[in-house]
Amino acid sequence: MSIDTLGLSLAADSGAVSQYKGIHFTSFLRVGGQLYGTTPGGLFLVGGDDDAGAPIRPVIEGPATDAGSDHFKRLRAATIAGPRLGNLALSARFDGGEWRESLPLGGGRFAFGRDGAGRAVQFRIEGEGPDFEITRVTLECMALGKRGRG
Repeated sequence: MSIDTLGLSLAADSGAVSQYKGIHFTSFLRVGGQLYGTTPGGLFLVGGDDDAGAPIRPVIEGPATDAGSDHFKRLRAATIAGPRLGNLALSARFDGGEWRESLPLGGGRFAFGRDGAGRAVQFRIEGEGPDFEITRVTLECMALGKRGRG
């Protein structure tokens, strides 16, 4: 029997959560302090610095939020703060629509164009390599009123 799992890991010291999906594990075991998962195709280390030799491209998706208002909003800018930001890309979408990339301005600042608006916004951060640390994401939205616009 194959189980299509959603694996979650929690760093107890920081509260950071990682998830792994689309991996068809049939069982798990721990050997020498390392966690392994078995699949019909073999044995896999759960963790590490790469994925079978390929670099890991972490993705962080925030929750969709309407910021407590049913008004339509347009995302104008965003700031990512943290002691090690590295090379990050930021995208956003409204009401579950298409992801729209931002323009990186440097120093953790990102700008968005005038296209795209909705009641709820969600962000996605993609990094190159596992060596970044984020402590805060700030979204700067402009309220457009109760009727939808562009």
